[in-house]
Amino acid sequence: MARTDGERTVLFGAGVFGFGLGALLDVLVFHLILQWHHLLSDFFTPSTLAGLRTNVYWDGLFSLAMVGVMAAGMGTVWRALNGTSESYSAVRAFGSLLVGAGLFNVFDGTVDHYVLGIHDAVHGTQAFNPHWVGASLLLLGTGILVVTR
Repeated sequence: MARTDGERTVLFGAGVFGFGLGALLDVLVFHLILQWHHLLSDFFTPSTLAGLRTNVYWDGLFSLAMVGVMAAGMGTVWRALNGTSESYSAVRAFGSLLVGAGLFNVFDGTVDHYVLGIHDAVHGTQAFNPHWVGASLLLLGTGILVVTR
């Protein structure tokens, strides 16, 4: 089924929103609640107060940036929907959100964990990094299936 420019814009905006949401949920759950790692935990050890404070500071700045990404995504969706009588699939938009979240997590798992080495899925061990990338690919694949069904 051919997509209109408006639908492409909605899907793009939902994907951008999902990218930011995936990042923000990662920070909230894995950095702050479970405290498995922090954004820069391989550079500043979170086992000291100074290291923990530095990590939480950078986690906060990263979170703020991702709220900005989410706002840009929602703004894109809003502009595409505002003033149009066209209808769009909420299911596809949700799938696009999953694609965005999956893309963030694949990026995080490959670039942050392996290429840059700024943190691991669980601080102090690389044992869970492949599992994180695998779960991220599953999330990405699920989103692609939902968008294309």
